[in-house]
Amino acid sequence: MYTKYFGFNEKPFTLTPNPRFIFLSKNHKEAFAHLLYGINNHYGFIELTGEVGTGKTTVLRTLLGQLQDDCYRTALIFSPCLTGVELLRSINTEFGLDSSSGYANELLAVLNLFLLAETAAGRTVVLVIDEAQNLQPDVLEQIRLISNLETENDKLIQIILAGQPELELLLARPDLRQLNQRIAVRYKLRAMSMEETRFYIRQRMEVAGETGGVSFTRSSIFWIYLCTRGVPRMINILCDRALLIAYGDERRRISPGIVLRGMWELFSHPQGRRISLATAGVIAFTVMAFLAAAVTRWMPANLPAQQHQKPVTAVTSSLSAPLVQQPLSSAVTQASERGRLKQEIRSYDQNDTHVLAFNALAEQWGVRPIKVFREGLDVPDMFRRIAASRKLRVTLFIGTLDDIINFDMPFIVTTTITGDLGTYSYAVTAAQDKILTLSPALFNSHSISKNDLASVASGTFYLVWQNPDQIPVSISKGEKRVEVRSLQRLLQRAGFFSGEISGDFNVATSEAVIKFQQSKGIPANESLGELTLALLSRYDTGHKKPSLKGVRQ
Repeated sequence: MYTKYFGFNEKPFTLTPNPRFIFLSKNHKEAFAHLLYGINNHYGFIELTGEVGTGKTTVLRTLLGQLQDDCYRTALIFSPCLTGVELLRSINTEFGLDSSSGYANELLAVLNLFLLAETAAGRTVVLVIDEAQNLQPDVLEQIRLISNLETENDKLIQIILAGQPELELLLARPDLRQLNQRIAVRYKLRAMSMEETRFYIRQRMEVAGETGGVSFTRSSIFWIYLCTRGVPRMINILCDRALLIAYGDERRRISPGIVLRGMWELFSHPQGRRISLATAGVIAFTVMAFLAAAVTRWMPANLPAQQHQKPVTAVTSSLSAPLVQQPLSSAVTQASERGRLKQEIRSYDQNDTHVLAFNALAEQWGVRPIKVFREGLDVPDMFRRIAASRKLRVTLFIGTLDDIINFDMPFIVTTTITGDLGTYSYAVTAAQDKILTLSPALFNSHSISKNDLASVASGTFYLVWQNPDQIPVSISKGEKRVEVRSLQRLLQRAGFFSGEISGDFNVATSEAVIKFQQSKGIPANESLGELTLALLSRYDTGHKKPSLKGVRQ
């Protein structure tokens, strides 16, 4: 109706999935990285959760599109089956196998032969089960039995369970603890930020062929974000209604008034009046919460902190105090270790925690510290932005605490404990035996046992490093440039390259990259990758860098 008036080739905000309109926010990319990491490392079970409309299907479609047929075999079960046998028949059908039997053991035997053949051929088999929160416990138990199909060295099938947050509650049932304990990689997909909402709207309009016939004001995007909380599906619904209202009013500029009218029309539809009243109440509460958060965040720095929060000066004093020799482990184990640790973490102002965490890393690298940490970005993005202004890089790593410690680089650990700013994050700047140095301090000590930290670590870490030679993150085969010479020197010092330092990203250089990645236990990527470059930076002898062992190399 309005496409011709605004100059679109098609409607930009349809609800039907269209690959051309795919927009991957930071959270979508991070979720994708978690899934790919779990698959390539053959962890067996991977869990992806998220609220309705946050883009789980987008992530899964992107993932399946990336898994090429010559290396992977994939199957997607979208509508969960009612029984274990029906599930097995559906899986066999998706893989093109015989599914005529009505007996679970016969279906499993057929599937097992297929998995063995694919593994022998060097292909990874991936099964994705969407809307998994609707599965019955006995069906989930059948899925656990499928995961038992394995060789002495490896899992034969990688299973992704995707669903709404109810899936977490379902897996937490005592009778499903065996399955829950096998899930090695988990990611909870969150909604987009306001800035990502703006990019999302802009990108969909450009894909639809927008030529300047309509525009959204920044204040209207603010209200769209406020009303939708950054959920893509709700953004589509509200933006489509706003464009329809603007068309009816013969306007080409979407103002906050038009957005609010669109919201009112959507939530006062006669067929959904009872639902709309509840939704309007939620939005009213959301608006008040956002305004309250905005007032709190924008308060002058000299206003007194709330009484229940520990002032930043108290935390700072503990940071400058000498390290307590008694490790945290012995103090915590005397009274419900993990519960007390979580309580201690939550007792500090989250903003102060992140300031002190970054400043501990800044001290390690000899760069200037920060005083505030209050911009409206997620913690990882804010760390990246601040680090970039100090010529530092922040790189995602997903794995275990032991894995990240073995890299011998200062890092950020994100915890499972959340607050108003997302997850609490801490800096780890030293490791000796089983004792780590953590900033800011907990229980008035910077020392924490590795086991205690592992009990609250989320499995998502961020390495902090420098790239003084400006080596690009991705290099194509055959590419020749001066930065490749620096890369070849690093590979040579690491003991994986013995060829000529030519600056040519040739086959020998690419193979050296892969061998280095395999030695570090990270996913192979012959075109390099940021994580590979971060780990290679340890072999740069021309620049001093901190080590977890407490010496500058």
